[in-house]
Amino acid sequence: MLIQSFYMKRIFIVINITILLIGELFSIPVINNCIINGTVKDSITGENLPFATVQLFSQKDSNILHGILADVNGNYRINNVKYGKYKLIASYMGYNKNVITIDIQTKKNKYDFLLTQKNFSLSGIEVISERNFIEKNIEKTTVNVSKNTTLTGGTAIDLMQTLPSVDVDIEGNINYRGSDKVIILLNGEKSELIKSLDQIPADMIEKIELINNPSSKYEAEGMSGIINIVLKSGNTKKNRTSLVLNIAYPKTLGFSVGYSKISKKTTIFVNAGFNHKTKYQTKEHLRKNYENPNAFNYYQFDRQDKNLNNIFVNTSFKYAINKKHNFGFSLISSKKFNSAYRKINYKTQNEIGNTETFSLKEIDIFLDNFIIDGNVNYRYNFKNKGQFLKINFNYSLLDQLNKMENEFFYENNKPELQNTFSEQLNNKTNFSLNYSYPINDSILFETGYNFNIKDLLNDFYSKSYNYNSINWTDDKDLANKFNYIQQINSIYLNMNSKLKFFEIQAGIRTEHTNNSQNNKNNKEYIDFFPSVNLSRKLNNNFTIFSSYNRRINRPTIKMLNPFTDEYADILNMHKGNPDLNSEYVNSYEIGNRFIFNKFSGFYSVYFRDIKKAISRIKSASNDSALFVSFINLDKAKLLGGELAISYKPYNWWSINISSNIFYSNLNGEYENNNINNSKIAWNANVLNKFKFSKDFGLHLSYYYRSKLPSVMGTYLERYYMDIAISKKIMNKNGQLIFKISDVFNTYLFGLDLDAIDNNNYRYFQKNRRKNESRYFIFSFIYNINKKEQKKKKQKGNFFLNGFDK
Repeated sequence: MLIQSFYMKRIFIVINITILLIGELFSIPVINNCIINGTVKDSITGENLPFATVQLFSQKDSNILHGILADVNGNYRINNVKYGKYKLIASYMGYNKNVITIDIQTKKNKYDFLLTQKNFSLSGIEVISERNFIEKNIEKTTVNVSKNTTLTGGTAIDLMQTLPSVDVDIEGNINYRGSDKVIILLNGEKSELIKSLDQIPADMIEKIELINNPSSKYEAEGMSGIINIVLKSGNTKKNRTSLVLNIAYPKTLGFSVGYSKISKKTTIFVNAGFNHKTKYQTKEHLRKNYENPNAFNYYQFDRQDKNLNNIFVNTSFKYAINKKHNFGFSLISSKKFNSAYRKINYKTQNEIGNTETFSLKEIDIFLDNFIIDGNVNYRYNFKNKGQFLKINFNYSLLDQLNKMENEFFYENNKPELQNTFSEQLNNKTNFSLNYSYPINDSILFETGYNFNIKDLLNDFYSKSYNYNSINWTDDKDLANKFNYIQQINSIYLNMNSKLKFFEIQAGIRTEHTNNSQNNKNNKEYIDFFPSVNLSRKLNNNFTIFSSYNRRINRPTIKMLNPFTDEYADILNMHKGNPDLNSEYVNSYEIGNRFIFNKFSGFYSVYFRDIKKAISRIKSASNDSALFVSFINLDKAKLLGGELAISYKPYNWWSINISSNIFYSNLNGEYENNNINNSKIAWNANVLNKFKFSKDFGLHLSYYYRSKLPSVMGTYLERYYMDIAISKKIMNKNGQLIFKISDVFNTYLFGLDLDAIDNNNYRYFQKNRRKNESRYFIFSFIYNINKKEQKKKKQKGNFFLNGFDK
């Protein structure tokens, strides 16, 4: 009852705010019935500018008569305008203001604006503009990663490291704002490709959207929010064929071909590529059982040499049947065929470090992976501008086989031979129905239904060689199969309202969840997730914002699967917890967006109150082996701050800085360990872009993350630097890029752990991991039919005069 009361109060507040806003908007007296409308766009890209400010002034005395914000598509509308002469002004953060003089003599008047970005001269003949590297609005932060040449030849996992407040941990998990509870989408949809970000070439990614406080129209999953990877889709307003070739040392080769064709009604885009890379990885573990008098210490050195191969295809087709009907289709697929040789040395040592016993394990690894992701969507536009119905269907499939051929040598005995097979077959289906209805130019209602089902199957089996029978036999005790099915039905209602300098986004989402493990352990529950986002423009330089939402983190199949399929390293294994529960998060944030002549950015402070917090732990079952598993803590709290700044001190130099600092407190217990941990950590990204001439540039990228305490121990600090030089050639249709990743070869993972084993003895473990990270990459990019930016003679401000008068 207390929980229901808690959310009923918030729903009641949202309803009252909505009524007050509607009352204010409808209380404006009707003076005349003339209408001014239009669209605000970027002058170069032609993209609509959401929530641009449009103001109407009296020409006679310069008094402001109307002030509104455009909608999410950049469309604006001013009602109740008298006949007469006026000044109409459009402005947008990071763009130059445009002023036009108009004479209203008819009922309908249309004026479209094309705005140019600041810091670019408009006095000459040629207009050249580009989007900011980081952009922020009430809904999300957009990072235009295609502008970062230090990512050339890399993958999506390399790209993640450059994002504000993002870190990749020792296991390759994505952490955002101090938490790994973040949802990663591909083109706005859940995809199996997000589990293999190393399969997505960075060259095929257009931008990344960071949605810290998602509104109710998004799924409620993810404590930290949502990271949406947007692939290139041919939205360049022109036909283009492009070629990309990457060659690197150590042995790396990659190439891709892209083609886009734009016509009046259709857009076709195809991008396909192949990547080959060799890569080593070393691991070093030292465990000291300093309280157990009967136990040795254990030392392990592990090296793996990988041969990585990947084919990636991205296609899309869009067709505008007419103004009302639009149809779209996309297909993304990836094929991975990797091999590796792994060698693990085990030693037991006495107190002074002398070797007591030794063993060796050699493993040949073969990975065959296929992923396909298909999406079909349809949109119907009603007569009223901004009113539409959109239907979307998405299907994603992962089919993977991981085979390991193991040889285990113990001192001078014959090797133990074991072959293990781990199969995954994952099916995900999503259907959504979304409806948007604008009551007027200032109020927009959105509602929709979403159905999501995932059927995930892990199948593990093993065979061992019997020297007596000279035959391979099944290891029946090790075989296991785990099937996890989750079905979610959800509905939402969302309201957007924009006044002169004030904007509110409020809504509520209801989700019904039903899941099962191996056709039992069924769990069924209903949750409510309210959300509120507020934004207030103080002046042309500052806009403050605040938000609240409630979110959920459901356990993944890896967290739940009680069986282990990792027999390669017998001293470091993984098993899930089938009794794990979902965690719930109440999230609050307040901040400020700012813009000046040479710099812009935002800063914010956020707080998260977490119930039944899911945490990863390391558990010692004996004096040697460690198991990684998951538990629910009683509670956790996280307080943090984020800062992002774009600064352009000179026309030839721009700097982008982002940083995140957070404090967290964890409370709970597992086995013999009581947890009451507090931690402070921070990370920072710095990107310097130097443009020495129109055709020659230099990019320098730095990354640093401080020491990071956790339930599992303390992660060591991590830092590295990338550098890239670019030169345009062949009449600017081609580009040469030379990049060095991890220039000083400092990219290293480390974890120090001090804990209590199951026998109540304390032990210490030191883990170090080094991935091959320093590569020398040479890239060639060529756009076959790229057209030069046309020269335009300026006549006053950038705008289009009305034509539907």
